[in-house]
Amino acid sequence: MPENITAQVEEQQALGGDYHLLRIAGPTIAAAARAGQFVMLGLGDPGEMLIRRPFSIARVIESAEGPVAFEILYKVVGRGTLAFSRLRPGAAMSVLGPLGRGFWLPAPEAPCRPILVAGGIGIAPFPLFVQQLGPAARHAEVIYGGRSAVDLPLARWFEPRCGTLTLATEDGTEGLRGRITAPLEQALDQADEQEGSCVFACGPHPMLAAVARLCLERQIPCQLALEETMACGFGVCLGCVVPRRHPTDAFDRFARVCTEGPVFDAREIVL
Repeated sequence: MPENITAQVEEQQALGGDYHLLRIAGPTIAAAARAGQFVMLGLGDPGEMLIRRPFSIARVIESAEGPVAFEILYKVVGRGTLAFSRLRPGAAMSVLGPLGRGFWLPAPEAPCRPILVAGGIGIAPFPLFVQQLGPAARHAEVIYGGRSAVDLPLARWFEPRCGTLTLATEDGTEGLRGRITAPLEQALDQADEQEGSCVFACGPHPMLAAVARLCLERQIPCQLALEETMACGFGVCLGCVVPRRHPTDAFDRFARVCTEGPVFDAREIVL
């Protein structure tokens, strides 16, 4: 059940390239969070931020007593996120969450090799995904791309925790030169049919559309975490809808990203 609370900032970490990691106290939200879910965050001053904004829950922080806080990854792109970057420990934030449908992890009785595909800020839900995979994360492959090396702010976090990490940048400043679809296609074509692979992706819509196409062509299970502008976060404003691939009737043509997503099976929607 989502909570609507006022919570304190615990830590603010600048990662370079306008990327930041913000830690927020919230034991109940942290305990309930699932990878792929999000929170709606706001500030007390409506002049800085009139409505709350959605942010993926990037990681859960635990103490000996259990979950105590959660983190979000964000990039300064406007007035609201600029205000976020000025927050210091002790500052108050308005928090609603956790919200939405998260990733469904591979079932123990039907294991597969997870391939995590992220573009830029789309890496945000995957630290928590890796946390919740547990020891199985050692078999996961991470394919992480961005425009430049500075757009891969969490790359080093995954190195000791996952099986393989492939980086790609459009300008060639880190890893392979080009987009992540090339190494993804290679990974899918080399996948062990007996072990099986399953893809989990988050990033810009054009990237997700390309990932979905590659997986659907090969009949490889694929889950997509969508990035959308939202005003409410709980299905009322209808500002975040995407077309369904197979609607059942005229009233079922669209799915709400905030409630029926943000994670969808690639077979469910059209991008």
